[in-house]
Amino acid sequence: MRTPGSGARRRLRKHGKVALVCAGGGVTGAIYEIGCLRALEELLDRSVLDLDLYVGVSGGAFVAALLANGISPRELFDEIAARSRNPFGVPVSPLYRLGVSEFFKRSIRAPKVIAEAVMTTLTGEGRNLSDLALSLFELLPPGLLDNSGIQDYLAKLFRERGATDRFDQLTRELYLVAVDLDSGEAVCFGEGEHRGIPVSKAVQASTALPGLYRPVRIAGRDYVDGGVKKTAHINLAIRHGADLVICINPMVPILNNTLRGPLHGHLSNKGVTYVLDQALRIMLHGRMQYGMERYETEHPEVDILLIQPTRDDMRMFSYNIMRMSARKVVAEDGYRSAIQSFRHNRAAWGKTLRRHGIGVRDPSRVPLVVPEHPYRSAVSRTLSGSLDILSSRLKKRA
Repeated sequence: MRTPGSGARRRLRKHGKVALVCAGGGVTGAIYEIGCLRALEELLDRSVLDLDLYVGVSGGAFVAALLANGISPRELFDEIAARSRNPFGVPVSPLYRLGVSEFFKRSIRAPKVIAEAVMTTLTGEGRNLSDLALSLFELLPPGLLDNSGIQDYLAKLFRERGATDRFDQLTRELYLVAVDLDSGEAVCFGEGEHRGIPVSKAVQASTALPGLYRPVRIAGRDYVDGGVKKTAHINLAIRHGADLVICINPMVPILNNTLRGPLHGHLSNKGVTYVLDQALRIMLHGRMQYGMERYETEHPEVDILLIQPTRDDMRMFSYNIMRMSARKVVAEDGYRSAIQSFRHNRAAWGKTLRRHGIGVRDPSRVPLVVPEHPYRSAVSRTLSGSLDILSSRLKKRA
């Protein structure tokens, strides 16, 4: 947990904003975040839908975009738990599509690429069989899959619900991060010259994991997953006036004891997917730790509450970050994880939140089993989310 800054410095930002930052973590990470958000609805007396600004990266961009459009964590969680084929009543076309046309275009180049590689190998111009094999990677497309289905689905969902696909029409600030592939710089959709991009298109760009998904071209620039640059981009929330940031980070490396650990042996024995998954987690977690240290030094007036899995949470590690199966299990794990984090940090977090005008329910009295939604119809659930916002605003004014 981030240690709150000094009272003297904090008073300088007395009228700051409350921000929610949803970090990257693929499909599984987004589902974990939804579980955490469902817990916050039980713990806090201020609705998650009634915060001042939202920042989303990668899978977190998908979640943040839905929240900013008024879709409540209760509804999000129930749709995941129900495993509906038509989430929120909107038919889903494949979110990730095989780019057959791109593979075909690349295959046309195959004779030339192979001939050049073979000739340089036979003539001894510095190439060996390994170089020959590597040269064949030139035939692969820039991404195995096309994630344009994400934009299509979100655009349709916003339209069906009477929501908006435009940043400038949202009632709450929303910032989604992607990385410009050619410049290497992080780009924030929702501010400046990037404010006119559709929200759904920004989510597609922010979730384009390099290698797996093709870069997303917007206004002549190619964009990839926002997590390539930073895991959470908490600095965006601070830059836009937040003095309290609630950050949900689903990506932590597993702490595995090779003799008695839950995986019963070295991670490398489990295959390349475990090695790559752990390596990615180590990299992202290291960057998150470094970022938290910097924020504490550079912005001691800002409070940051960090919710993340424990390093022995096998439910989060057992499922690859891009898997959609067993999503109810992961969502429930996120719910429990958030409540347990509040129980562990009860005194410090309660004091911090109250200082920012947010009341906290006794976490020991919040059940670890997710309460069922009292309404079954989609219309009733949508109205319930709107009432949550209204109730939250009335409490703030009281």
